Amino acid sequence: MRVALVSDWFLPRQGGIELHLRDLALALRARGVDARLVTPTRGSDVVDGVPVHRLPVALAPGFGFAISPRLVSAIGDLLDRERFDVVHAHASVISPAAYAGALAGARRALPTVLTFHSMLHRSAFVLGTSESLFGWAGGRVLLTAVSSVVAAQAAQWIPGASVGVLPNGVDAGFWRATRHEARAGVVHFASAMRLSRKKRPAALVRAFAHAVRFTSGVPELHLTIAGDGPDRGELLRLANELGVGAQLSLPGQLTRDALRDLYGRADAFVLPSERESFGIAALEARAAGLPVIAMLASGARDFIAQGVNGVLAANDGEMTRAMTRVALDAPFRNFVVARNRSDSPPYDWTEVAAQHLAFYEAAAALRSGLENASQR
Repeated sequence: MRVALVSDWFLPRQGGIELHLRDLALALRARGVDARLVTPTRGSDVVDGVPVHRLPVALAPGFGFAISPRLVSAIGDLLDRERFDVVHAHASVISPAAYAGALAGARRALPTVLTFHSMLHRSAFVLGTSESLFGWAGGRVLLTAVSSVVAAQAAQWIPGASVGVLPNGVDAGFWRATRHEARAGVVHFASAMRLSRKKRPAALVRAFAHAVRFTSGVPELHLTIAGDGPDRGELLRLANELGVGAQLSLPGQLTRDALRDLYGRADAFVLPSERESFGIAALEARAAGLPVIAMLASGARDFIAQGVNGVLAANDGEMTRAMTRVALDAPFRNFVVARNRSDSPPYDWTEVAAQHLAFYEAAAALRSGLENASQR
């Protein structure tokens, strides 16, 4: 089976979807599937052993939902030339290449799956108006989302369509091998995100500062936020203004090995983003054995049970209280640590790759049913 994983973005561009697609391709290829990337992102033709078909069509800045016929044609020609058996498009609301890939696959009667990777809000109304083009509700494209939160949003915006959940995956064995080093009298919070407004790192710094004031230095609190982005300087200024500059560390973008080392020195993980469609960083931290504080509105609620794997906060005040509780309530913290270290985390790639293959088979069955119905 040859599968086209179509995405607007891929390595060498760094981000969550880029790394997810690399890992997905490797997991599928390990199971005998010829998974290949199809993307307009410029780069090499092979990444970590994964073949990459770089589309000759560049995306215009600010390009919206409207699909370029040239892009559909380029992807369609590639599907024909390389004899792909399945098309799996990976999209947010504004993803012209992914939508063009789904359309090209549907027009060729190929089993086609489309996965939403981003929260869908008001701008998603265009999905409901595109029924005549894609046939969302008619089975031409099998719709999925990375979390139950996004699946519910997609079902709301696309009348009559059913949307399955096809989650991201983690290498559970890698994260469970984290070596933990506790420091007496210190509680170390860790986070990993892009330092941009959408991810809300400033809200995390404010919540941390409030927790520091509430605990009055006992225990001593520290916060490390791994990642880089345009808000780095603003975060440093904010931390200094709030009096916690000496307790905040911003080491920049870290490799997975370095992140695992960070989690080994940490006591808890915090993800402040409310528009986190899945929250892969939170899942990795849970797999590493850390209590996780995440926002209730995010996709992390699919794998963080309240009071069991961590705390889900409804707002910034609750995030502050959760950080304070984790810092002061050692028995609770130790209970969650023991639970997360002993339980096998969900969404290991073994499980997630099997789910992908099951959805590909379901898409093929849908196409076969449509063809049989048209011949009656």
